[in-house]
Amino acid sequence: MTESIADWVQISPSVWSSKRVPVEPGDLRRFAPMGRGRIGPVPPDLDDLGAAPGNPDLFSLTAHHGHPLLNAPITEPTGGTLYLDGEPDSADLAATLRLLGVPADATDYAAFISQAKKPAEERYMTQLRIVRRVALAALYDALSETELRSFQHQPLSVGALMGKFIETEQQHWGTGLSSKLSERFGNPGQRFRATLAFGLMIENAFYGVYRLWSRAWLL
Repeated sequence: MTESIADWVQISPSVWSSKRVPVEPGDLRRFAPMGRGRIGPVPPDLDDLGAAPGNPDLFSLTAHHGHPLLNAPITEPTGGTLYLDGEPDSADLAATLRLLGVPADATDYAAFISQAKKPAEERYMTQLRIVRRVALAALYDALSETELRSFQHQPLSVGALMGKFIETEQQHWGTGLSSKLSERFGNPGQRFRATLAFGLMIENAFYGVYRLWSRAWLL
């Protein structure tokens, strides 16, 4: 039986709560901006809440850019988007997260899932977004200070969840050439073959917003 990410961590709904927020953290059609600016209030003791060190008032928030040079974050040393094959081993994934500055041991996050309705057009099958609690407050204004401090931690760390997501997608689609994946993309006459691959994006490195998705590599 194929496992689900919901078997391991709490998955938050796409609509966060009854509180009106400028942008829903579960709206995966939109990407979190880069930078250290804030939309919602955050207590001054950011270090105690797991935020990266540095001056949060240094620069405002900036949107991601299509140009690879302009898309580099100006307030952080790491970030960007990385495309992976369908069988990254645990050591390689751990090293990748270290290089990208992702706190793999963090457990203070909300997780959101999206399934593509038309994967050939949307270019993914399943998306996982991880939003740390400080990001929920600073970028989305979705947590009060009381909620921020009492936020319930997840049973899996960020790194462990990413590894489990890759495992569950491998279980569902298989590794190597996948007839199931090829059929999902619509393949009359077997014009192409497909195998599993992944994408990883650091949406906001300072506050902690990460996106991992499964995709098809067509041969």
